[in-house]
Amino acid sequence: MASSTTKKRSAPGSDGSAVTTAIKRRRRTDFGTSSMITRSQTLSAARNAVLHTTELLENILYFLPMKDLLFAQRVCMKWRELIRKSIPLQEALFFRPKELNVFWRLIKEPDMPAKLKKASRKEYLEDWSGEILDSAIPNPLLCNIGLRNRSRVYSVLCDVSQSATFKPRPSATHATASWQNMLVAHTTSREMEHYFEYLENRKDAYVWDVYCTSIYRPRQAYGRNILASVEAIESEGYFVNWESHEVRFPGVCFTTEEELQMDEVEDEV
Repeated sequence: MASSTTKKRSAPGSDGSAVTTAIKRRRRTDFGTSSMITRSQTLSAARNAVLHTTELLENILYFLPMKDLLFAQRVCMKWRELIRKSIPLQEALFFRPKELNVFWRLIKEPDMPAKLKKASRKEYLEDWSGEILDSAIPNPLLCNIGLRNRSRVYSVLCDVSQSATFKPRPSATHATASWQNMLVAHTTSREMEHYFEYLENRKDAYVWDVYCTSIYRPRQAYGRNILASVEAIESEGYFVNWESHEVRFPGVCFTTEEELQMDEVEDEV
């Protein structure tokens, strides 16, 4: 009698179930890791694409603080060359003169706050009253503007805005130091006056005296010009007080990049 044999499929043991679950989890984990790697690679590729596009990199560097832009030259040779050849970046570092072409008229009306209002270049050239001022942006690494916590208009009324304190003598005085090749200010002013105190021996007493030198065509007034004026006095045996230096631009209103975009600046005092 033929007997039919049937094979029964046995249920997997607990060990087999654990292996199957582990494989599924591993697949899910691998998929998640792969997704993260892909996303990271995409972000890295996008970042590299931006940093290797000259126009985009130049625009990013332009909005860096001045000190950061100066140090960015040390990142790599490519960045150094870009900063050296870029006109906007050279202007931002005061290595190259910048044309502002912004002029301000001082408006004073009875019972009204004083204000500065933009004027045209033609009005500036034809003005003999002294009420229309040229603009200048002082180099923040070399100058401190003495606004005395007052408004911009107040400083113009009090004749404070035309002068800035030159910062103490930098430690790096060698000819290749960056600050020596920087302009004192962006300006079209015809003259810059440099004042500083020095100690003079007059008979039986030492007295402080003030030395003044005028630099014409201040668009070419660099930090090295300031240093040369001081070293000329020091070479004669005088002691120069580096805590008391002032640069002055007659007929100029110190301003900022933000104010250049405004049509008028009102007195807030």
